[in-house]
Amino acid sequence: MLTTLTLALALGQPDALPEVAPPPRLVGPLINFAPVPNGYRVELSRRGVERFRELLESTDEKQAASALRELAKKKRAGETPDDAAAGKLELLAFVAGSQIPALRAELRDKAGPGGAVITVTGLQKAELPIPADRPRLKRAAGLVQGVLPLLPADARDVMLGLSAMSRTTPLAWRVEPRQ
Repeated sequence: MLTTLTLALALGQPDALPEVAPPPRLVGPLINFAPVPNGYRVELSRRGVERFRELLESTDEKQAASALRELAKKKRAGETPDDAAAGKLELLAFVAGSQIPALRAELRDKAGPGGAVITVTGLQKAELPIPADRPRLKRAAGLVQGVLPLLPADARDVMLGLSAMSRTTPLAWRVEPRQ
């Protein structure tokens, strides 16, 4: 009894070989966070990359930067001027105007079959930047730190990644394919 494979090889027609489907992939979350030295890593599944790319495609970076600059002007000219907040908004406006097109292109070019990994590095603070006028938030963060060793490894990595994300001032990022 001849199989299709044996017949195709015997006739010298490798193009007649049956097509093999790719191996199945494990189903995981759309997005996952993990800490890295001086920053954090964002792992996006293939579907997560598609959703993030849709968001970036629908975002007009010039309009977003303009809106952030207007907010900064309002912060400076308000009843209680806040130059620190206005400066942060100006920085966000610059980042939105210059980095969204680059991130959009990198995700389009470098996303792999399993998604993409975005690694962000920069300056990291030792503690979470919680304002002094938010004592409940400070207590909640302390409780989370206390139960962190009791969490499963994957949940602990996500919590540490989110903590690293809130403590990091980004200076550089890169996108790599995820297999």
